[in-house]
Amino acid sequence: MALHISADLLFEDRLSHRAGRRAFAARLDRSLKQNNMSSAQAARQIGVTTQDISYWRAGITAPGRIAYRRLSRLLSVDAFWLCLGFETERFAS
Repeated sequence: MALHISADLLFEDRLSHRAGRRAFAARLDRSLKQNNMSSAQAARQIGVTTQDISYWRAGITAPGRIAYRRLSRLLSVDAFWLCLGFETERFAS
C-alpha cells in the first residue's frame, strides 16, 4: 500500500510539469499504436472520454491515479514506465 501511495505522489508530481506530460504523451501514443488501439477504444475500456485520451496524447493534461493504472493494465505496460519512463524493477533498485 505504501508503494502505491508514494508512486501516486511521484506520478502526480512528474505529470504536473509540462515536460513530464509530454514524455508521458509520447509513451502513451506509442503504447496505443503498438496495441492497434484508437483513443476511442481505450477511452471506452477505461471509462473516460475520448477527449481525455486526446488531451493526454497531446500532453495537455495527464490522467489521474485510477486512469493511469487502468491504462497500464489495458496496454500491458508497467505503470512506472508509462508515467515515468522506467520499469518498476529499476525504481526499486
